[in-house]
Amino acid sequence: KNDYGNNIVDQMTSYLYKTNKVNSRDLTFKPSIINRLDRNTSGLVIGAKNSMALRELNRIKETSVEKYYKTVVSGYVKKNFIINEKLEKNEEKNKSSISTNGKESITEVYVERNNENFSLLKIKLITGRTHQIRSHLSSKGFPIIGDVKYGDMEVNKFFRNNFDLKSQFLHAETIIFKNIEGELSYLNDKEFFAPMEENYKNIIRKIF
Repeated sequence: KNDYGNNIVDQMTSYLYKTNKVNSRDLTFKPSIINRLDRNTSGLVIGAKNSMALRELNRIKETSVEKYYKTVVSGYVKKNFIINEKLEKNEEKNKSSISTNGKESITEVYVERNNENFSLLKIKLITGRTHQIRSHLSSKGFPIIGDVKYGDMEVNKFFRNNFDLKSQFLHAETIIFKNIEGELSYLNDKEFFAPMEENYKNIIRKIF
């Protein structure tokens, strides 16, 4: 209740109604988002303007939507690799961890830049579990800089003091639609890109 009007759903809904992009007479439907981002993660989300789009996007989101993230982690990541480790969420702590009792979770990791201390990575999400990228990378010894839940306190302090980084460096940069059949097939091979904020770009310039 305290966040009414100050969240992505309300902002998207307000924009769509103000610009007449939705049917205001359809009282049975409210514009909705399909994919969610962790709090303080920046980047792209997908919204549905009508019930057909919502239904179709929910149908294809696991099979036909490729999602790529950019992140900077502590540590020297030498080469590309895949993390295939089940994740289980602790609801009380709102934290995910590796567990044989968890849900299948697959993260593809691609190295873009690196040095002895840090690595700039492109991440492709194959599954979409809670805190998947943050938990997976941390479990391999490569915590995301600025991540207070899964990261390194001393590293976080350095970036907070020197770059005013107050949250995890994680950005949902690119979405690509693939192999869609049906009403939304016009989206096939379309790619959507969200540039990073200036502070992220500055961090990359300074540490690499």
